[in-house]
Amino acid sequence: PPAAVMAPRRGGEAGAGAGVTLAGGRGHFEPPPLKRMQPWLQDGAGQCDIMAGGVDPSGGFKGIYLTSVNMLSLLRTFQLAKAFMPVDMPTPVAALGQSLQDGIPLVVVTRGCFGRDLDYGLGPVRNENQRQVWETVRHMRAEMPQVLITCIDLPINCTADIVQSCLEPPLNEYRELMYHEGTWYTPALIPAASLAMWKAERRREKAGKSAKASGEGMVSFNRKKFAWVDESAFYKDMAVLGWKEVLQVRPPPVAPKRTDLNFVDREKVEVKPIKDSKPSAAQATFRKALASAREANDAKAMQAAIKAYLDRAKWYEKEGIQEAIATCQEVAGLLRGAGKQADAADVVGMAVGAYLYLNEVEKGLQMATELRTSAADAKVLVKAARMELDCYFALGDMDKALEAARQAKASLASKGDAEAAADAAGLIVAALTSKGDIDEALAEATEASKVMDKAGQARGWLLVAETQRVKSGLDEADSDKKASLAEAGKAYKVARALFQELGKKQQEGEALQGAVGAAMAADDFVEARTLAKALQAFSDYEETKVLGATGAQLVAAAHVRNFNEAGSFLEGGSEEMLAAAKAAVAALEQLGDRARRGTAQETLREAVRLATSNA
Repeated sequence: PPAAVMAPRRGGEAGAGAGVTLAGGRGHFEPPPLKRMQPWLQDGAGQCDIMAGGVDPSGGFKGIYLTSVNMLSLLRTFQLAKAFMPVDMPTPVAALGQSLQDGIPLVVVTRGCFGRDLDYGLGPVRNENQRQVWETVRHMRAEMPQVLITCIDLPINCTADIVQSCLEPPLNEYRELMYHEGTWYTPALIPAASLAMWKAERRREKAGKSAKASGEGMVSFNRKKFAWVDESAFYKDMAVLGWKEVLQVRPPPVAPKRTDLNFVDREKVEVKPIKDSKPSAAQATFRKALASAREANDAKAMQAAIKAYLDRAKWYEKEGIQEAIATCQEVAGLLRGAGKQADAADVVGMAVGAYLYLNEVEKGLQMATELRTSAADAKVLVKAARMELDCYFALGDMDKALEAARQAKASLASKGDAEAAADAAGLIVAALTSKGDIDEALAEATEASKVMDKAGQARGWLLVAETQRVKSGLDEADSDKKASLAEAGKAYKVARALFQELGKKQQEGEALQGAVGAAMAADDFVEARTLAKALQAFSDYEETKVLGATGAQLVAAAHVRNFNEAGSFLEGGSEEMLAAAKAAVAALEQLGDRARRGTAQETLREAVRLATSNA
């Protein structure tokens, strides 16, 4: 583009450190274009300008404006000698030397020179350089009183258009001005005799004297001075430099007064967690499965969808868990309508567990209590009582848990269900154990094993065995611990025999597994292997294949434990150990039981290590 429309250069500036702009043809003061703030300049040149000229009768500005002026440029401007002018200085500028002598005003503009510092500690060097500009101008004004030199300080965010008003009355009568929040100020001397006298009376003592006075055994004198004459006369010539108002252009901005800073009388704001805008993958899958099950009116499919989601739900998915709880109530109603009371109780148990997961124990307790009071079936009543106990355990109220268990047992007395009565006795045993009353719990379990019904007897002996296992964990002496484990093993064997007579293979296998655990805890690995091999034979039955695979894993574990304790394998050697471990892993993998398969794989890895190292 042609030179006439291009912005003036801001680099080089012929070594003078100033950019020169001639006034345009407008009727008001025009600031220079492309004014740049350069905070990295350490001399403050980007915050000081010089303007030479005036306003003609028509209101137009006549003169020059120099931007980005440093101290050297300021001194050269004052001298206005042709030898110090830039080589490309226009002719009208060179003629200003005589014009200044004739009374043309010269204005020096600084930015943010005065006012309270916003930063803690010392600021950059350029903050002090601007004050040196004002001091230099004052010296020049004293040496050259015929030259009209005016200093103006503007805020850092203020445009240069405000400078034009300084060339018009009444501001043109002042040589130093500051603009702040719509008002012009000028420096003024304020008498400070009282301040000077106050500072003189409160001078700090020397560090040496204060250190001596603080030593042990030293006397610190607090002397008072009473003047014989009026000392204020000594400070009557003291003054401080302040500011007085000259012209108010506009009212200062009013700072808005906050009304929300009441920290006493205000409502308590409930802090809520930030909700994720998108549902989790588990929640999305749950909703799809639930919609499909509702469309087919399949209560079992809805129950499976709820269980699958609650197993994967995170604690912060409160909305999804609440939806699952509401669906549990819906499914429970459908199952009750179909006459499936036990299945409905299982669904209610899922809802109570979800409430416990959300730490809303009171709601879960209320749901469990309503189920217990409305239950007509003995098994449903036991399930509801167990839910109540879980809620009381979560609340830490063991006395209420024991009371609820005893109420459930009393309610079952007229039902005529021996197995349900044994389960109620198990609730009492659990409540007593949680309270630490092991002897009373053992007595309650022994009482439950004395019923006439064989199924009730078997469950009672299971309670005795489990209580003895808990007691062994609390015994301090090794002899007492082994005695408790031996009693637990005997009780498990009695329960197994009773279940075997009743033809209940699942319960028989569970009792046998408990006997293996008691023998392993007592370090009786020979007995543990024998019982585990009997449990391994349960893999021949379809409903107890998992128990058979667990028995094979326990056979290998007995060999591993015995080798670690005695340094030798049991009867059958490492071949039996490896065969049992491999059979357990293969069976559990075929059954899809991932949890037990992981345990079996750990046993197989240890068995392979021992067999390899002792080959």
